[in-house]
Amino acid sequence: MLKYNSINERGNKMLSDPNVSKIIPKVGNRYESALAIAKRARNIEYRRITEGDRDITDAVDIASKEIAEGKVRVKKNGEYVVKKENTDIIAEEVTDIVKE
Repeated sequence: MLKYNSINERGNKMLSDPNVSKIIPKVGNRYESALAIAKRARNIEYRRITEGDRDITDAVDIASKEIAEGKVRVKKNGEYVVKKENTDIIAEEVTDIVKE
């Protein structure tokens, strides 16, 4: 489950675990981070449906943790944003989050 422990100036709840500051260096900026998390979360949900998985963990939570931990790498314009640093990388990637 996503953890919210802070509220921004507009009164909206903000993601705190993993913190956005851990995700941005692996993706680029806040907008691209949101796109990458959403794309990976959709992929997780699609797999759950096709495989009949009954896991109730929030897909957005899983996606954000995978990106923050470097288990899933983001590809932008055909190149990885962060070069391979972890040998436990999942065989998937979030590709081309920004199309030109």
